[in-house]
Amino acid sequence: MSALNEYYAALERLKANKPTVLPKGSAINNDTVALEAGRKRGSIKKSRHAALIEAIELAAQEAGKNVLSTIQQVEKAKNKTKAVKSDHEQLKEDYGKLLEKVNSLLLENFELRHGK
Repeated sequence: MSALNEYYAALERLKANKPTVLPKGSAINNDTVALEAGRKRGSIKKSRHAALIEAIELAAQEAGKNVLSTIQQVEKAKNKTKAVKSDHEQLKEDYGKLLEKVNSLLLENFELRHGK
């Protein structure tokens, strides 16, 4: 397999988040594609690999659109936590009301059976 084919194969693995050399979730850039292809960092040159560099930049932009920033992930998690806590509080309140109702019905049933 030629070096260029290895670079494209490495790019596809990074786009699919299934690298064999680098850890999953690695950024997509010239150096990571070179490393994933088994080459040295900096081995992808503009003078020799212009089309490959364009493909890498396009893939990096696409990957950037799909990934939430860390701040956005934290905010999303906080909002989800707030929603869960709110639901939990509502369930506790409803449970308390239902317990009161059951106890009231038990007392009423007891009183009716014993003629009070």
